[in-house]
Amino acid sequence: MSKTSVPRFTLFTLLFLSGAALLIAGAPASQLRASAAPAAFVGVSPGDEPATATFTGKIVSQNGDRFILRDEANEVWYHLDDQAQAQKYFGKNVVVTGVLDGRSDMIRVRSMAEAK
Repeated sequence: MSKTSVPRFTLFTLLFLSGAALLIAGAPASQLRASAAPAAFVGVSPGDEPATATFTGKIVSQNGDRFILRDEANEVWYHLDDQAQAQKYFGKNVVVTGVLDGRSDMIRVRSMAEAK
């Protein structure tokens, strides 16, 4: 290395670190917190609550371990957060009312009844 390459490298490194520090210091606090906070800790205001929907299908067992709602008409299945209630309807066609979490395909069950 020549004598001038070391100072250029050092100068470049200092400029880079200074720029990074300015970017972090200048970012709004809400942006920094939102990117670091898991979705479960982010608050939902009352007007932003997800809509309740109705789902129909058959309660089946996934690997003999968990109960899921299988919608044959649309060729989809959903996880159910209320396993105790789902077990009561095992093998039956049901109507489930709840809120779908699109990221996990989990229905937060509000009610479940046998389809007529």
